[in-house]
Amino acid sequence: MMSRSTARGWGRAAGVLAAMVLVSWGSDSGAARREEEPDAALRRFALVVGSSEGGPGRERLRYAGSDALAMSRVLEELGGVAPADRVLLLEADRDMLLSALERLKTLVDGAAVPGVRRELVVYYSGHSDADGLLPRGERVTYGDLRKLMGLVPVDVRIAILDSCGSGALTRYKGGLRRPSFLTDVSAQVRGHAYLASSSADEVAQESDTIGASFFTHFLVTGLRGAADTTGDGRVTLHEAYQFAFHETLARTERSQGGPQHAAYDIQLAGSGDLVMTDLRGSNARLRVAEEVQGRLFVRDWGNQLVAELHKQAGRRLSLGLEAGRYHVTLERPTQRFEAELLVGTKGDAELRVGDFVPVTLTRTAARGGAVPSDVPLAREGVLEDMPSVPINLSLVPPLSTSAFWGGGGLNNIALGGLAVRSFQLRGLGAATGLGWVDGTMEGVQLAGIANVTGGEALGLQLAAGGNLAFGGATGVQLAGIINYSERSFSGFQLAAVGNRSDADMHGLQLVGGVNMVENLTGAQIGVFNLAGSVTGAQVGLINVASNVRGVQLGFINIADDVSVPIGLLSLVRKGRIAFEIWTDEVTPLSVGVKYGSRTVHVLASIGMKGLEGDDSWRTVTSLGVGVHLPLGDGDRYYADVDLSLGGWQPKLFGDGTKNNLYRLRGSVGWELKRRFALFGGVSLNAYTPPDDNPDKGMTWMPQFQTGRGPTGTRMWPGLFLGVRI
Repeated sequence: MMSRSTARGWGRAAGVLAAMVLVSWGSDSGAARREEEPDAALRRFALVVGSSEGGPGRERLRYAGSDALAMSRVLEELGGVAPADRVLLLEADRDMLLSALERLKTLVDGAAVPGVRRELVVYYSGHSDADGLLPRGERVTYGDLRKLMGLVPVDVRIAILDSCGSGALTRYKGGLRRPSFLTDVSAQVRGHAYLASSSADEVAQESDTIGASFFTHFLVTGLRGAADTTGDGRVTLHEAYQFAFHETLARTERSQGGPQHAAYDIQLAGSGDLVMTDLRGSNARLRVAEEVQGRLFVRDWGNQLVAELHKQAGRRLSLGLEAGRYHVTLERPTQRFEAELLVGTKGDAELRVGDFVPVTLTRTAARGGAVPSDVPLAREGVLEDMPSVPINLSLVPPLSTSAFWGGGGLNNIALGGLAVRSFQLRGLGAATGLGWVDGTMEGVQLAGIANVTGGEALGLQLAAGGNLAFGGATGVQLAGIINYSERSFSGFQLAAVGNRSDADMHGLQLVGGVNMVENLTGAQIGVFNLAGSVTGAQVGLINVASNVRGVQLGFINIADDVSVPIGLLSLVRKGRIAFEIWTDEVTPLSVGVKYGSRTVHVLASIGMKGLEGDDSWRTVTSLGVGVHLPLGDGDRYYADVDLSLGGWQPKLFGDGTKNNLYRLRGSVGWELKRRFALFGGVSLNAYTPPDDNPDKGMTWMPQFQTGRGPTGTRMWPGLFLGVRI
């Protein structure tokens, strides 16, 4: 097995980062932001794709999804991409990628505002080869990608491809291996640039230690502020690329995969550079004092490495981070220090030399050979590889066999009395109380109280209390109280009280209380369901979502847009609501309301009917669903098909008389003026009267009886005519 600082195998390489920057020239604007116009209006759109499967013969990538999520977060937090202007796809195939580009084209088409620049960023993490991308083994050629991006009407196009074997992209264009590009950082550029994190004949690598591919990890770190060499609070594409180039080379030059050298082909006219992130508007920033020097590792409270860089003395450094608590490690050739601090949303947190405390170094040689003693820790693999302790027996940490062997490490079996803790777990973990894994868990975690995984959980988490996977999960989470996956989740969540998955979830959430997820592909089944985007179904008493490509089934449904809402009350912001008044063969006057999405609606109506030979009257009520079909362009002509169930009552609120009226109606409408239409159509009716009342006077249309008994079920054709408001 290779060391965690290098690739987990040539087939698992997260691979080559290729970036294409296609810059068009407009008479009213320059590059991303002009130096002379720093406040120019800008709207940036992004497509972020992660796909770990590359088809037969290609091993599954470990960090394609987490790389995509890291890039998505930095673009939203610091890169000017609003959530509504971002499309995030995890485990995407070819059709999903192409459909997302088409969706972006439609979105950008509707966002044209005079004086506002529009930019497109496309990021892909997954498999590829010399000819194109391979999401789930289905090829998208580089030519097709450039063509589809060119159809999106924006001023600037930036594509970043983090994928295996795509280094030939720059050779295809005639590029050279060089350490940097764009020597001028003024304000106007046009043309294109293609970037690759390694040349075509080099292996690209991902690391278990950093939990990402090297280039994406350092590119994101640079975009968070580490690459801001000028100290102006902004990171340009030039700065981010140079930072990622040098850091990747430094971390891979002694790895088993070999050093990675960036290659590129650039054809830019004019002068300038693109501002990728702006830290000046960030609410949560970490400032590192000038006197701090050494290699910094910044981890969040879930033990995920969010930033890594070499800090020189005398340099001002500011990192834009999410609000929360962080653990910072400072490494020097013969020293190691640690600090903890809280980054809040009010004011900058500052990290000073006095905040660090020294810790004892544990020297371990990189697998595959001895490391010269004069090589700095940052490059030799020291602290990269934790010791492997196959069996970890623990009462409570640190009273464990792993601690006796020199600290946390990789465990295959971790058994705890009150609690057990592992750096990484590949196998079985069980504890009567708490099971904790700092990094990745692959296998099964069983606990009487709770399971916690700081990284990604791959397998099964089962606890009577709760399961938490801060890096996301792939598999099954079962808990008596709550399941929580902070990032991507693929699989099945079951809890008696609540589930939550902050990012994308693929699978099923089933709970007795509350389901919460940002993006869902699958189903939510619970009392209360809350989601961002849903592809599938929401089933519960109350369903709330932004966009639903599927079914919302519940007592109350609330959404910005939904394909099929079915419920007593469906509130759809981009939907339709119409009031209708009509006459038919049953009631001389009926009023109703149709509400729901643009194609599927709920119909609720009430009509009045007089009784023959009597001054009294009855009410006829119904509730049903229907579809709305525009005929031709626009909605001037349309067709509606409705199916409803109702019945009549002698009084407005009824007296319990049992009867049923089923109606299938088809109508066509003509909108004479805006919000005013005429409609008419035919219906098929089935009526089951009360047991002791044949009630042949329900309609004046010819009737025929089905079924046995004195009443049976009566059926007839019908006609209706009305107006819609």
